[in-house]
Amino acid sequence: MTHPGYAIELVSPNEPVLLNASVGQPGVHGLMFQTVPLIMTSPVSNAAVWAQSTKLRYDAVLGLNESTGIQDGLQLAINNGQLINGTRFVPIKLIAPSNGSIEVRLTYDWVRLDTPVEISDMYDRPDDGGGTLTVEWTLVHDSDFSRYLVYVSDQPWTGLPTDIDLVGRIIDKSESIHSRLRADVTTANGVPLIDGVDYYALVVVEYNDGRYGLPSQVFGPVTTSNEVPTPPEWATAQPLDGGVAGDLETEWARCKAIDLLETRIYTSTQQMTNILGLSVEASVLPTEGNTTILNLDPGRPYWLGFTCVDTTGQEDLMNATIIGPVVPTGGVNDGIPPAKLENVWAIDTPDDEGGRITVGWDASSADDCAYYVVYMITGVVFATQPTSVAGFSESTIVNNCEDNSTIVSQIDGLPLTNDLEYYIGVVAFDTWLNSNLNDVEIVTATPIDNSNGAAMPPTRIESIQAYDHPDDDGTAIDVVWSISDAGDFSKYVVWAADKPVDDIGYLWNAYGDDPAKCGCVVIDKQWIDEDKNPIELTLNTALYGAVAQAEEFGLSDTPQLIQPGIELFVTVTVHDLQGNVYTDSLLSASVVPVNNFEDTTPPPRLENITLSDRPNDDGMALHLEFDLSPAGDVVQYEVYAASWAFSSVGIGADGPNTPSLILDRDPSFPITISMLAGDIEVLPGLKTWVAVVPVDSSANAIKTDLTVVSTQPVDDGVTDPGGYLPSIEGITLIWVEETNILVTWNHSNDLNVKGYKIHISSEDYSDSSDATYVNQTIGNSFLITRAEFSDLSNDSDWYISVTTFDDDLERKSVDAKRIPPFDSTGQVAEETTSENNLESLLTTPNLLVAGLAILSLLLLLAIVRGRNSKSQKDKEWEIQTATWGISDDPWDTPPQTTVPPPPAAPLQTDSLFDAADRIERQDIGREQYVSQRPVMNPIRSPVDETLLNDLNVGKPQKKSETGIDTSFLDDLL
Repeated sequence: MTHPGYAIELVSPNEPVLLNASVGQPGVHGLMFQTVPLIMTSPVSNAAVWAQSTKLRYDAVLGLNESTGIQDGLQLAINNGQLINGTRFVPIKLIAPSNGSIEVRLTYDWVRLDTPVEISDMYDRPDDGGGTLTVEWTLVHDSDFSRYLVYVSDQPWTGLPTDIDLVGRIIDKSESIHSRLRADVTTANGVPLIDGVDYYALVVVEYNDGRYGLPSQVFGPVTTSNEVPTPPEWATAQPLDGGVAGDLETEWARCKAIDLLETRIYTSTQQMTNILGLSVEASVLPTEGNTTILNLDPGRPYWLGFTCVDTTGQEDLMNATIIGPVVPTGGVNDGIPPAKLENVWAIDTPDDEGGRITVGWDASSADDCAYYVVYMITGVVFATQPTSVAGFSESTIVNNCEDNSTIVSQIDGLPLTNDLEYYIGVVAFDTWLNSNLNDVEIVTATPIDNSNGAAMPPTRIESIQAYDHPDDDGTAIDVVWSISDAGDFSKYVVWAADKPVDDIGYLWNAYGDDPAKCGCVVIDKQWIDEDKNPIELTLNTALYGAVAQAEEFGLSDTPQLIQPGIELFVTVTVHDLQGNVYTDSLLSASVVPVNNFEDTTPPPRLENITLSDRPNDDGMALHLEFDLSPAGDVVQYEVYAASWAFSSVGIGADGPNTPSLILDRDPSFPITISMLAGDIEVLPGLKTWVAVVPVDSSANAIKTDLTVVSTQPVDDGVTDPGGYLPSIEGITLIWVEETNILVTWNHSNDLNVKGYKIHISSEDYSDSSDATYVNQTIGNSFLITRAEFSDLSNDSDWYISVTTFDDDLERKSVDAKRIPPFDSTGQVAEETTSENNLESLLTTPNLLVAGLAILSLLLLLAIVRGRNSKSQKDKEWEIQTATWGISDDPWDTPPQTTVPPPPAAPLQTDSLFDAADRIERQDIGREQYVSQRPVMNPIRSPVDETLLNDLNVGKPQKKSETGIDTSFLDDLL
């Protein structure tokens, strides 16, 4: 019996094994080696057997002079000898075969063999701007190592080059640290690498004496590329501790792109999966770190998208790091969620193709309610009616608390299934994201197809424009289209190709919306902002086909990067939840991408320009309209207006040097002109000449021989052309933090109003033109700080107005409200009403003055009545009385001592302060800054001594026949 580790000696000098020397496989020195089977047995079936050979010794008699492999064998022994201080020690034992004598003559001529080096990998450097290869190789430990040399070629080597072949080439990279086995290479034989070109490389070791070792095998081909930066790995956002309402503190993982330019942050008030079509909210340079503060509308939920942008402007819009919802808010988190929503209901959405459920509820009464979340679940059976949404999935987020109904169409990213029952609950979240998920009213509903099998695709888009993308090399275009109002909207698909796209039926049936095949872009957001403005998108790829196939799509059409100089056609299709879509009779636009770095061709002159008097005004403005330029790379229009005739503009021309207006590439007509060259206002009867110059993204423009139109404005007797717009009510002004002014007002119900403009002046005014414009907003509050108005100070009066405006005009006639300088009690200025006037009078100082005045009047009344009640004495008796002190009382009446009245109760100033404070305190719906209130003592006027003499203070007095009850003074005070 054996066990692991037990050694078995199979052959020994005492027990030799004789082998047939004529058979076997030749081994070292030509010896014949034979394979001998070794059989292991065990008394137990299926037993595991371990076996390991430990030694193999053999004796052989070799004739060195007859051995053919003696040189190789000796070299093998030398190669494996012990190396000590640069010397190789090789012990050789020689034995004579017969009489013990031996004669040996050993001559060893050697050639040094260096440690070979090999390339282990070569690849395009990741997350960079292109033009760089990373090469990795094996380690060399040679004692006289000097450096590694990397050679790169844009052509393959026909054979392994020698050191002589490499002498004439430029070293592309060297590394002198023998343990550093990787390098980034940017040149090929000294020439910078070009993205997309195949490159080959080898590595060779240079030694201290200047010689080269054996070069590595050639590695390649490998190409370089400019990669799109990877978005941040994570991101967070929360309200700024100690900040003002609307401040949102954000942080994200640093971008890893080598050619990083900046980190961009996008915001949206609706849930999103990508940032296509969104505008940049903030850009942060690498030197500014990975945190920033955003100032957004307080109390509204936002979704944030983060991307990394390289120096060429590339960013991954489809895979941005998205977080949300987050709510920028202020104050302190009370930890109390909004109350349970009542009267929740859900029904199948009528008159549709199914897959949709309409959900409603009573709006939350919580002041800090921010948004609602609709939770859903299906495929489960509850033993009792559920009251919690634990385990439910978020279906839809309603991004405000004013709406109390919505339509849900998906759960967990999948569309709802017709005729399947869903459990539905709605939960309210406050601005600190507090919510109660365990006390929810749960209802059920089932989506049903009401269309009777009739497909109802969404209507086609009504407007689309295409432009060349500015400041690029002609590899991008911009597309702008109007939004769809489809109730069952699912997505837009944007198509671009080198042939007309009025009918994309072939592409839709063949490729669907797969970007890798159709070259299209999918956007699942129905609109980008709350105003539902047109969507703008930049495209970098399009579908290109064979030249011979100029009108119809086929198998040769493939997605490619946009190429400059080739006309592209663009359209947008609208898809609903059931996949219905119109693919024919589509509205399309065309554009030619332009390499703006080499563009020297200006847009053509505009021919069709119309200038007219603005109707129903005071003759201080004109209206301008013109046809847009056919050039696809126009970025702006310059409007030149002057009070004299001209044909050219610019320096040295007969017209204005600078434009009066600069319009974007898609202006809204009519354009209002109110100022001319030289800061001259448009005046009634003043003839005005106007020209329009289109300018492309390379600043090319034709400014000579222009089409110039002229007209005269007419005064129609209307002093305020925007007078048809409503005035603003409920304007309130209050000092905040002693330095800023908070302006609040009532929203206008006029649908034509697009926003509000705030003006300020140190003097009263009735026309906003006489005041300083501060800013505009769509909300009903605005905080004026020194950042908006640098002259703002809290030691002077200010007059502030809020006026409305629409797409064309603003209301000029205003009723400016005054706010006095800030003092220790704080000041509030409101719109003049009877209620506000009363409240403004009922202040603490006014109440004290009124009380003292009433008391003085009552005392004076008592004195007058007391003096009038005296009996008339004759003059002589009065003189005697005054001279001798004779009393006029009857002689038989004993004198009566009059007890002086008790002193008046002290004035209850604390009660007055409290009452006045309750009157002054107003709830404006937000936290207010209240400075410390100093202790105020009533100031009493000095006592008139003559009055005291008249009152005979301190002397016994006769009771008046007509007593006056003054107890009501205590009640009053």
